[in-house]
Amino acid sequence: MKHQVLGTLVGNTGEPHNLHMVLNSSFSGRRGEFVRIRHQERQDEPATHVLGRIVSIQRTNMLFNSGFGNSVSELELLPGAEVTGEHVYATIDLVGYKDATTNQIKIPRRPLDPGSKVETVDYQFLSDFYEFNEQNSLHIGNLVGYEHGENTVPVYLDVNKLVTEHIAILAMTGSGKSYTVGRIIERLVALNNGTVVVFDPHGEYGRALQGGNLQFGDHFDTEDERDKKSLPEIKHMMEKLQASNAGIQIYTPQMDNFRQKYANKNKVLALQFDKFEMDDISEILPGLTEPQQRVLDVAIRYWRTVETVEPRDINKLRFFLGDGIEEVKKWDDLSSAEAQALNGRSAAVASMKLSRVLNEAQSFYSSELSGPTDIYEMIGRPSDKKGRLVVIDLQGLSDTAKQVICGLLSSEILRAASSKTDKTRPSFLVYEEGHNFAPAGGKAVSHRIIKKIAGEGRKFGVGFGIVSQRPSKLDADVTSQCNTLITMRLKNPDDQRFITKASDMVSKADLEELPSLSTGEALICGRSIPAPLLVKVGSKALVHGGESPEVLNVWGTFSE
Repeated sequence: MKHQVLGTLVGNTGEPHNLHMVLNSSFSGRRGEFVRIRHQERQDEPATHVLGRIVSIQRTNMLFNSGFGNSVSELELLPGAEVTGEHVYATIDLVGYKDATTNQIKIPRRPLDPGSKVETVDYQFLSDFYEFNEQNSLHIGNLVGYEHGENTVPVYLDVNKLVTEHIAILAMTGSGKSYTVGRIIERLVALNNGTVVVFDPHGEYGRALQGGNLQFGDHFDTEDERDKKSLPEIKHMMEKLQASNAGIQIYTPQMDNFRQKYANKNKVLALQFDKFEMDDISEILPGLTEPQQRVLDVAIRYWRTVETVEPRDINKLRFFLGDGIEEVKKWDDLSSAEAQALNGRSAAVASMKLSRVLNEAQSFYSSELSGPTDIYEMIGRPSDKKGRLVVIDLQGLSDTAKQVICGLLSSEILRAASSKTDKTRPSFLVYEEGHNFAPAGGKAVSHRIIKKIAGEGRKFGVGFGIVSQRPSKLDADVTSQCNTLITMRLKNPDDQRFITKASDMVSKADLEELPSLSTGEALICGRSIPAPLLVKVGSKALVHGGESPEVLNVWGTFSE
């Protein structure tokens, strides 16, 4: 393909993220379009092409200047004269050039030549520039502006870096973030045979197994040739995994409405409360006085001492805080302060507060259940070669109950993964509505363990993705550990400012692009991708649970 000249480079060429060009016409270039400029970095090196992206366009006409008012209509030109008064300028943000020796993408250190021609790029140039190894990468979608027909440019994410080095997906409601997450996780499970755990506050992801059967969407008839091949593959592999007792596994609290939702194909959570550390318990029960904390501490210690065999029944702890308090008072391992606390009303208050949390969560082990939740069954061992999507359906629970379950499960997963003798297979944890699980200020039971996974999880094969429509409410220490950032439409200035503080991967030009992104379009940058790219996210195979209802169809019409 012959590359067309769009315009000419003008002005100061020393700022690679703020270059200016004069376009030949208003049809020559569009915002978001990629361009190339010939450049020689050193005298002893051959010239190469630098890739750039048009980030803004200015178009003015002196004949229609607002200062003229209505007088422009009185302007007379000589017969045959061609005066347009048109000026079209564009700002270019350089992506870089490909180093012939290292194959790395580098930003030029030598200013480009003023007057250089700015040319179009084609599929082959972009494909060569953004080389991907499809064997260890995940097809997320196609480059915006190059998503149709023969010039489609696919965009891939490096799976190893995506999973182990963490990811943040940030966008306002309705921009397609949950759909994007869905595409990523179903490919990790079906095509990469991975283990993914989703903490699902609204039951969106659980819809893929609603009624106890796999539920697929209606996007298989797509014009994208790669999706046309991969979507049926995902469907086939999900069905094979499901038949092998893997695939989609739903874990829920011990409530009847979940059994109805999943036609008894769900597994009830039976977490072991004694696995909590005391610091966690004090976060679960905020507002405890010092005597109440002593009572709770004594009761848990006594419970662990008496009940020597695991798993321990949570109802036994309730007994020791209630009618069995007299038995605890006779224990010979009490300090004077603890004995005094046990003689007051503190035991009754501590018991009441603990019972409220346990009743809200309804996810703890008791002797009435067949056994506790097995983390190794949930995640799998390295020898277990079955991909699985584990959905923790938390729909309808209080925020505290959601955080308790999320915190304890995350802690158990990290503990098993870091075992010296019995490790789990690598896993990828997804925290939907992440600002509720790891908020700025840290006032959530699950906050401490998520922060720990962010800092230490990579060493043990535990990665995470945090998803939120309010980035400014997220803990900045958590998001700063995310080495891949997928940002979709964001209009809130506070959220935009937070992104610039939390990550150095987003440029000023990228930030200005965010409010105008269409649904399903995303700016992706970070370690799992060669350079920041605007991507149109592709279709997914499993049914999407995050769609808004068609309210007019639901309301219908009234007829007597």
